[in-house]
Amino acid sequence: MLIDGLFLGIVAVMALLALGNWRTALIAALVLDVARDPVRKLSEGQSSLTTIIVGGVWLAALLGAANKEPRELRLMVRRYPQLKSSLTLLVLALTPGLLVSLVNYNHGWILAAIGAASYAGPFVGVVLGYLWPRRVGDVYYWMKVYVLVNSVFLIGSVLEAAELNFPGLGGLKMKWIRNYGTDLITLICGFYRSPDVMGLHAAHVIIFAVLLAFRPRQKFAWSWYAIASWASISLILCGRRKMIVIPLIFLFTHVALLTVVTGRRKLALTLSLLAIGSVAAVQLIPDGIIVENEYARFASSIASEGVERASRSFTDIVVTTVRQSGWMGDGLGTVTQGRQYMGVVTQGKDWQEDGVGRLFKELGIPGVACMLLSGTMLLAALRSGFQAIPYGHPVGRLQIGFCGVVAANLASFAVSHQAYSGDPSTVLFVGFCVGLILGLPRPVWSEAPATPDPAQSDDRRIVPRGHRSIPVESPYVTSVE
Repeated sequence: MLIDGLFLGIVAVMALLALGNWRTALIAALVLDVARDPVRKLSEGQSSLTTIIVGGVWLAALLGAANKEPRELRLMVRRYPQLKSSLTLLVLALTPGLLVSLVNYNHGWILAAIGAASYAGPFVGVVLGYLWPRRVGDVYYWMKVYVLVNSVFLIGSVLEAAELNFPGLGGLKMKWIRNYGTDLITLICGFYRSPDVMGLHAAHVIIFAVLLAFRPRQKFAWSWYAIASWASISLILCGRRKMIVIPLIFLFTHVALLTVVTGRRKLALTLSLLAIGSVAAVQLIPDGIIVENEYARFASSIASEGVERASRSFTDIVVTTVRQSGWMGDGLGTVTQGRQYMGVVTQGKDWQEDGVGRLFKELGIPGVACMLLSGTMLLAALRSGFQAIPYGHPVGRLQIGFCGVVAANLASFAVSHQAYSGDPSTVLFVGFCVGLILGLPRPVWSEAPATPDPAQSDDRRIVPRGHRSIPVESPYVTSVE
C-alpha cells in the first residue's frame, strides 16, 4: 500500500503542476509512464488504477494548456477545420454502439464510457501535440527524454532473460509462454507489465532514436543508432510480432513518403536497405546469440505469416464478427480492455483481439462507416499540415517521420488492439504524435525571417525567396511584428 500510495500522490502533484506548467508535467508523464508498471508489480493489490491514473496528468495538462494558450487553440480550429469535422464524425460513429450498450446491459453506461474514452482519447493528445512545438527543438527534446528514460528501463528485459531475481521483473501474477513449432518461448516483460507493453516501448525507442540520428547537423548520430540497437534486443525478447513489425512499418512508410514528397532517392534507398537488413539480420542470427535462437526464429516468421495474419483481420474476422453480432454490433466497450473489472456481463464471447474486429463488434457497420469518414477528415488535416511547410524544409522530413510513427501504430492496432484500448497513456501518446505533425508548421512560420511587402501595405508578409507569401490573416502566421 505504501509504494502505490506514494505513486498516486506523485501523480496527483504532477496533475496539479500541469494546471500551471503543462509542458513540464508532460515530460514528467513520460517518466511516470514507465515507472507505473514496476510500482504496480511491487504493490500488494496490483491495482489497475496504477496503470490508468497517469492519463490524469494528460487531462490536467489539457486544462492547463487551454488556460495558458487559448488563442492558439482558436487558431488550431482555423488552421485545421477538418479536425472539427473529424471529431463530429467520431461522435456519430460512437452513437450506435452507445445506444446498444445502454439498452442491452445493466450499467451499460460504464461499458460505453470506457469505450468512448478509448476512441476519443487520441484527440486530447492531438491538441497537446499541436501546442507542444514552440520551437522545432521542443520536439527533439521530447523524443530524447522518451528514448533515454525507456532505454534505462529496458535493462529489465536483459535481466529477466538472464533469469536474475530482481524486484519488479516479469509479468503481473503470471508468466507469459508462447508455443511456436517445437520452440517453447518465454515472453519477456522486463520492468513493464506485459511483453506487449515492453515491446511497444522498445519499438518507439528504436524509431525515435533513428529520427534523432536523422536530425540535421547531428554530431553524435552513432550514439542514437547504438541506442536503437540496444532497444532491438528488448524488442526481439518480447516475442510479440505485432510489436516487432512496428519499426519495419515505420521504415517502409518513411521511405515511401520521402520518395514521393522529396524525391530524395538516395536517402530512400538507404532506408530501404536498412529495413531489408533489419529483417535479414533477424533471420540470420546464429544459434546461441539470443537465448538459443528461438526468439529469432519466431521474429523471422513475420515474413512468412505476417501477411496472412493481417489479411484475416480484414476478411474472415470481420465476416464472422458481423455474422455473430449483427449490423449494429454488440455495443460500445464490449471488447475494450478493462471492461472485465467493471462487473458488467456482456452477450456472446469477446474473442476479437484485432482492432478491425473490435470496431465492427463495438460500433457496428454504421459506426465503422462514420469512423472511416472521421479518419478521412483527419488525413485531410494532416495534408494541410504538410502543405503549410515550404518545400525542402528539413522540418518536412520530421513530419514524415511522425507519419511513419502513426502508421506503424495503426498497423499494430489493426492486428491487436489490446495494448491500446486498455491504456489511456498509449492512445494519448499516438494522438500526441498526430498533433506534432499538425503543430510543426507553427515554429517554422513564426521563426522565418519576413518583411512587409510595400506593394501590399500591411495586408501581406513576404517569406524568403523561393517560398510562397502568406496573407497576414492566414492561420499559418502566428504573429505579426
